Amino acid sequence: MDIRCPICGEPWDADCIHEEVNNRFPNLPWPHGKDYKQEEYDKYYLPVLHDFRKNGCAAFGNRHNTIADKKGAQLTDMLFDILGDDVDGLASELEDAEYMGYI
Repeated sequence: MDIRCPICGEPWDADCIHEEVNNRFPNLPWPHGKDYKQEEYDKYYLPVLHDFRKNGCAAFGNRHNTIADKKGAQLTDMLFDILGDDVDGLASELEDAEYMGYI
């Protein structure tokens, strides 16, 4: 499922946040594929998510889409306000909005 850039509305796979965590922190304190406590992972995940919320595509080193999807960007920004850090909920709501033709 996709989330959208809150600035230009560009769709991104919801796993992009996890991928960026791995890019920014290649030496996470637990072996790849091993169990960890969510609180430990959140120390790395939440700053990346908040960067995406604030800067959108630029958080991943990309430029914003010049053909902006204003409706998608506005809806994403509003859903972030409502859902906070719930990326799965955000992706689900955006999928529903796309299905119903809102974006």
